[in-house]
Amino acid sequence: MTAAIDRRGLLMGAASLMLATALARAQVSPPPLAQDVALLGAPDPLLEAKIAALATEASLRIGFAAVDLDKGRTAFVRGGELFPMQGVAQLPLAVAFMQLAQRGKTSLDKRVRLTAADIAPGRSPLAARLRSRPTTFTARQLVEHMLLNADATAADALMMLAGGPSKIQDAIKSFEIEGLRIDRFERELQPEAVGLTPHAALADPARFEEALAALGETKQREAIDRYLRDPRDTASPRAIATLFFKLLSGHLVQPRHAMFVLDLMRRTKTGEDRLKSGMLPGWTFAHRGGMSRTIQGATAVYNDAGLATTKKGAKIAIVLFIENATLPPPELARFHRATARAVLQAWG
Repeated sequence: MTAAIDRRGLLMGAASLMLATALARAQVSPPPLAQDVALLGAPDPLLEAKIAALATEASLRIGFAAVDLDKGRTAFVRGGELFPMQGVAQLPLAVAFMQLAQRGKTSLDKRVRLTAADIAPGRSPLAARLRSRPTTFTARQLVEHMLLNADATAADALMMLAGGPSKIQDAIKSFEIEGLRIDRFERELQPEAVGLTPHAALADPARFEEALAALGETKQREAIDRYLRDPRDTASPRAIATLFFKLLSGHLVQPRHAMFVLDLMRRTKTGEDRLKSGMLPGWTFAHRGGMSRTIQGATAVYNDAGLATTKKGAKIAIVLFIENATLPPPELARFHRATARAVLQAWG
C-alpha cells in the first residue's frame, strides 16, 4: 500500500472548420514558464469539491483535471498523481510520432507490411483483416486506425515504425510535461497487466482468456495490484490536460498535424458513453478513452480524456481517470457523463 501511495505522490465538414478556427485562435504562445496548465490560473474550489463529492458518493478513486484554455480556470482532484493510461496513451503516442516526422526521424508516408503475427492483444478491428491476408499500411493510416478505432495493433505498428517505445518516450520527454510516459508495446503491456507472460499466442482472444483463467483468482488479483502500482505507461490527469494545451498552442507539432489528430479524436465512435455523453448542446468533444478488462468484479482502469469546444471558440480540456472500481462499467460511464456535465454547467 505504501508503494502505491509513493508512486502517486507525483480533442470535415463544419466540425472540422470549427476545430481549425479553434486552433487558429490558440496560436498565441504562452509565457515561457507556463509548462503546466496548473499555472494558467487559480483553481475553482467549488468545481473541485463537487467532483470530489461525486466520487466519494460513488466510492470511486479518481484522477480529474479540467482546464478552461481560454479563461485559465482549472480544477483538479488528484491531478498530479499517476494513473495507468490504457488507450489514453494513444494520444501522446500519435503526437510523439507526428513530432518525430516533423524532425525528419520518420515519415507519415512510411509503409509497413503487417501480418497475423503483428496482431496485438486487446481491441483491434484490424485483426480480422490481418488473419485473412497480410496488408501494407502507411504510418498515416495507422494513426487513423489507432485514433478512430482504438486499435492496439495499429498502435504497436506505429511504435515499431518510430523505432520502439524508447524512441517514443524520448519524443515525449521533449514535450517537457511532467508525469507522462510510454514504456511498452501493447503486446507486452496487456498480458503483463493481468499477470501473463507476453506471448504471440495471446493475440488470439480465446487463448488469452484460457491463459487468464488458468491463473486463478488470487494471482489475478495480485496482478491487478502490481499493475496499479507500476509507474510504467502512466500519466497524471494534469499531464494529459497540459498535453492538450501544448498541442493547441503550437508547442509540439504544426497546426495541421494538431488538427489531424484532434479531428480523428472528434470522429471516433469508441468510448462515446463516457465524457462525450455529458456534452451539452453546442459542444463537441475530441477524445481518447481507455479501459482494462473487468476481472474478479474489479475494473482496474476506466478512463477518458478530451477537448470540449464550441463554435464560439471555447476550449475546455477534461480528463477523468477511474482506478480499481467495483462498480459495473455502465455505472462508471454514468459517472463520466455526470463529471462532464458538472464541468460544462460550471464553466460553459
